[in-house]
Amino acid sequence: MEKRVTFSNTWLAAALILPQILLVFVFFYWPTGEALYWAFTLERPFGGGNDWVGLYNFENVFNDPKYWNSVRVSLLFAVASTVLSLAIAMLLALFVDRQLPGYQAYKFTFFLPYALAAPAVGLAFRFIFSPDAGFVSAINKLYPGLWNPALDGFDALLLIIFAQAWSLVGYNFIFFLAALQSIPRTMSEAGAMDGAGVLRRMWDLQLPLITPTLFFLS
Repeated sequence: MEKRVTFSNTWLAAALILPQILLVFVFFYWPTGEALYWAFTLERPFGGGNDWVGLYNFENVFNDPKYWNSVRVSLLFAVASTVLSLAIAMLLALFVDRQLPGYQAYKFTFFLPYALAAPAVGLAFRFIFSPDAGFVSAINKLYPGLWNPALDGFDALLLIIFAQAWSLVGYNFIFFLAALQSIPRTMSEAGAMDGAGVLRRMWDLQLPLITPTLFFLS
Protein backbone atom coordinates (compact mmCIF):
# COMPACT_ATOMS: atom_id res chain seq x y z
CA MET A 1 0.00 0.00 0.00
CA GLU A 2 1.34 3.41 -0.97
CA LYS A 3 2.05 5.71 1.94
CA ARG A 4 1.16 9.37 1.61
CA VAL A 5 1.97 12.33 3.81
CA THR A 6 -1.11 13.88 5.34
CA PHE A 7 -1.53 17.02 7.44
CA SER A 8 -4.06 17.08 10.21
CA ASN A 9 -3.68 20.84 10.41
CA THR A 10 -4.40 22.72 7.15
CA TRP A 11 -2.59 25.81 8.43
CA LEU A 12 0.68 23.85 8.57
CA ALA A 13 0.32 22.79 4.94
CA ALA A 14 -0.49 26.35 3.92
CA ALA A 15 2.55 27.69 5.81
CA LEU A 16 4.83 25.21 4.04
CA ILE A 17 3.69 26.13 0.54
CA LEU A 18 3.33 29.87 1.21
CA PRO A 19 7.03 30.75 0.51
CA GLN A 20 6.92 29.01 -2.87
CA ILE A 21 3.66 30.73 -3.77
CA LEU A 22 5.14 34.11 -2.83
CA LEU A 23 8.25 33.45 -4.94
CA VAL A 24 6.18 32.49 -7.97
CA PHE A 25 3.94 35.53 -7.57
CA VAL A 26 6.77 38.04 -7.01
CA PHE A 27 9.15 36.79 -9.70
CA PHE A 28 6.73 35.49 -12.36
CA TYR A 29 3.13 36.68 -12.16
CA TRP A 30 3.81 40.21 -10.93
CA PRO A 31 6.44 41.06 -13.62
CA THR A 32 4.24 39.45 -16.27
CA GLY A 33 1.28 41.57 -15.22
CA GLU A 34 3.39 44.74 -15.18
CA ALA A 35 4.72 43.99 -18.67
CA LEU A 36 1.21 43.46 -20.02
CA TYR A 37 0.04 46.73 -18.49
CA TRP A 38 3.01 48.69 -19.88
CA ALA A 39 2.36 47.23 -23.33
CA PHE A 40 -0.91 49.21 -23.47
CA THR A 41 0.48 52.44 -22.02
CA LEU A 42 2.91 55.13 -23.07
CA GLU A 43 5.51 56.58 -20.71
CA ARG A 44 5.47 60.34 -20.35
CA PRO A 45 8.62 62.11 -21.65
CA PHE A 46 9.67 63.44 -18.25
CA GLY A 47 8.17 60.72 -16.06
CA GLY A 48 5.22 61.21 -13.80
CA GLY A 49 3.17 58.23 -14.91
CA ASN A 50 1.81 56.40 -17.93
CA ASP A 51 -0.96 57.25 -20.37
CA TRP A 52 -3.29 54.50 -21.60
CA VAL A 53 -2.98 54.21 -25.39
CA GLY A 54 -4.59 50.81 -26.03
CA LEU A 55 -3.27 49.08 -29.14
CA TYR A 56 -1.23 52.07 -30.30
CA ASN A 57 2.10 50.48 -29.36
CA PHE A 58 1.26 47.25 -31.20
CA GLU A 59 0.18 49.15 -34.31
CA ASN A 60 3.49 51.03 -34.40
CA VAL A 61 5.50 47.85 -33.96
CA PHE A 62 3.62 45.78 -36.53
CA ASN A 63 3.76 48.58 -39.09
CA ASP A 64 7.51 49.06 -38.68
CA PRO A 65 9.56 47.32 -41.42
CA LYS A 66 12.56 47.16 -39.08
CA TYR A 67 10.56 44.99 -36.68
CA TRP A 68 9.70 42.44 -39.36
CA ASN A 69 13.28 42.47 -40.56
CA SER A 70 14.44 41.64 -37.03
CA VAL A 71 11.88 38.81 -36.91
CA ARG A 72 13.20 37.34 -40.17
CA VAL A 73 16.81 37.61 -39.03
CA SER A 74 15.98 36.04 -35.66
CA LEU A 75 14.16 33.13 -37.31
CA LEU A 76 17.02 32.61 -39.75
CA PHE A 77 19.53 32.63 -36.90
CA ALA A 78 17.50 30.20 -34.78
CA VAL A 79 16.82 27.73 -37.59
CA ALA A 80 20.30 27.84 -39.15
CA SER A 81 22.25 27.54 -35.89
CA THR A 82 19.99 24.75 -34.61
CA VAL A 83 20.10 22.70 -37.81
CA LEU A 84 23.86 23.14 -38.18
CA SER A 85 24.65 22.20 -34.59
CA LEU A 86 22.31 19.19 -34.66
CA ALA A 87 23.68 17.90 -37.97
CA ILE A 88 27.32 18.15 -36.89
CA ALA A 89 26.65 16.67 -33.44
CA MET A 90 24.69 13.76 -34.89
CA LEU A 91 27.40 13.02 -37.43
CA LEU A 92 30.10 13.05 -34.73
CA ALA A 93 27.98 10.87 -32.44
CA LEU A 94 27.46 8.33 -35.22
CA PHE A 95 31.20 8.17 -35.83
CA VAL A 96 32.01 7.76 -32.13
CA ASP A 97 29.31 5.14 -31.73
CA ARG A 98 31.09 3.12 -34.40
CA GLN A 99 34.03 2.92 -31.95
CA LEU A 100 36.61 3.93 -34.49
CA PRO A 101 40.26 4.08 -33.33
CA GLY A 102 40.69 6.81 -30.73
CA TYR A 103 36.96 7.25 -30.07
CA GLN A 104 37.54 7.63 -26.31
CA ALA A 105 39.66 10.73 -26.91
CA TYR A 106 37.12 12.05 -29.42
CA LYS A 107 34.31 11.87 -26.85
CA PHE A 108 36.19 14.24 -24.55
CA THR A 109 37.35 16.53 -27.36
CA PHE A 110 33.91 16.95 -28.94
CA PHE A 111 32.41 18.00 -25.60
CA LEU A 112 34.97 20.76 -24.97
CA PRO A 113 33.19 23.54 -26.95
CA TYR A 114 30.23 23.41 -24.57
CA ALA A 115 32.55 23.78 -21.55
CA LEU A 116 33.93 27.09 -22.80
CA ALA A 117 32.42 30.35 -21.62
CA ALA A 118 30.43 32.36 -24.14
CA PRO A 119 32.79 35.40 -24.02
CA ALA A 120 35.74 33.12 -24.78
CA VAL A 121 33.91 31.64 -27.76
CA GLY A 122 33.05 35.13 -29.00
CA LEU A 123 36.64 36.33 -28.76
CA ALA A 124 37.95 33.20 -30.47
CA PHE A 125 35.59 33.51 -33.41
CA ARG A 126 36.21 37.25 -33.58
CA PHE A 127 39.89 36.53 -34.14
CA ILE A 128 39.46 33.48 -36.39
CA PHE A 129 37.06 35.27 -38.72
CA SER A 130 38.78 38.64 -38.62
CA PRO A 131 39.08 40.01 -42.18
CA ASP A 132 42.58 41.38 -41.49
CA ALA A 133 44.46 38.91 -39.29
CA GLY A 134 42.21 35.88 -38.87
CA PHE A 135 42.09 32.53 -40.60
CA VAL A 136 39.87 33.82 -43.40
CA SER A 137 42.12 36.80 -44.11
CA ALA A 138 43.72 34.72 -46.86
CA ILE A 139 40.39 34.78 -48.70
CA ASN A 140 40.29 38.57 -48.59
CA LYS A 141 43.77 38.66 -50.08
CA LEU A 142 42.47 36.76 -53.11
CA TYR A 143 39.10 38.52 -53.19
CA PRO A 144 39.41 41.90 -51.43
CA GLY A 145 36.33 42.89 -49.42
CA LEU A 146 34.64 39.49 -49.75
CA TRP A 147 34.45 38.94 -45.98
CA ASN A 148 34.00 41.78 -43.50
CA PRO A 149 31.55 41.15 -40.62
CA ALA A 150 32.18 44.64 -39.26
CA LEU A 151 30.65 46.26 -42.36
CA ASP A 152 28.46 43.58 -43.94
CA GLY A 153 25.37 42.54 -41.98
CA PHE A 154 25.06 39.18 -43.71
CA ASP A 155 28.68 38.31 -42.90
CA ALA A 156 28.05 39.25 -39.27
CA LEU A 157 24.98 37.00 -39.18
CA LEU A 158 26.97 34.09 -40.60
CA LEU A 159 29.66 34.64 -37.98
CA ILE A 160 27.12 34.56 -35.14
CA ILE A 161 25.43 31.45 -36.58
CA PHE A 162 28.74 29.58 -36.81
CA ALA A 163 29.76 30.58 -33.28
CA GLN A 164 26.40 29.58 -31.78
CA ALA A 165 26.32 26.26 -33.64
CA TRP A 166 29.88 25.46 -32.63
CA SER A 167 29.20 26.18 -28.96
CA LEU A 168 26.17 23.82 -28.93
CA VAL A 169 27.77 20.90 -30.76
CA GLY A 170 29.23 19.42 -27.55
CA TYR A 171 25.90 19.58 -25.71
CA ASN A 172 23.98 17.93 -28.55
CA PHE A 173 26.76 15.39 -29.07
CA ILE A 174 26.42 14.02 -25.52
CA PHE A 175 22.68 13.45 -25.91
CA PHE A 176 22.98 11.89 -29.34
CA LEU A 177 25.75 9.57 -28.22
CA ALA A 178 23.76 8.48 -25.15
CA ALA A 179 20.73 7.80 -27.35
CA LEU A 180 22.77 5.78 -29.83
CA GLN A 181 24.42 3.71 -27.11
CA SER A 182 21.03 2.88 -25.61
CA ILE A 183 20.08 1.07 -28.84
CA PRO A 184 20.68 -2.69 -28.48
CA ARG A 185 23.65 -3.85 -30.53
CA THR A 186 21.62 -6.84 -31.64
CA MET A 187 19.53 -4.58 -33.89
CA SER A 188 22.55 -3.34 -35.81
CA GLU A 189 23.93 -6.86 -35.97
CA ALA A 190 20.63 -8.13 -37.34
CA GLY A 191 20.65 -5.40 -39.98
CA ALA A 192 24.21 -6.31 -40.95
CA MET A 193 23.23 -9.95 -41.27
CA ASP A 194 20.39 -8.92 -43.60
CA GLY A 195 22.94 -7.24 -45.86
CA ALA A 196 22.38 -3.59 -44.84
CA GLY A 197 25.49 -1.45 -45.06
CA VAL A 198 26.70 1.04 -42.46
CA LEU A 199 24.85 4.01 -43.97
CA ARG A 200 21.67 1.99 -44.47
CA ARG A 201 21.70 0.85 -40.83
CA MET A 202 22.22 4.44 -39.68
CA TRP A 203 19.32 5.71 -41.79
CA ASP A 204 16.81 2.90 -41.24
CA LEU A 205 17.63 1.75 -37.69
CA GLN A 206 19.53 4.27 -35.62
CA LEU A 207 18.08 7.59 -36.75
CA PRO A 208 14.39 6.60 -36.29
CA LEU A 209 15.15 5.30 -32.78
CA ILE A 210 16.82 8.54 -31.65
CA THR A 211 14.02 10.74 -33.02
CA PRO A 212 12.72 11.60 -29.50
CA THR A 213 16.19 12.91 -28.62
CA LEU A 214 16.25 14.93 -31.82
CA PHE A 215 12.90 16.53 -30.98
CA PHE A 216 14.10 17.27 -27.44
CA LEU A 217 17.25 19.03 -28.64
CA SER A 218 15.38 20.98 -31.32
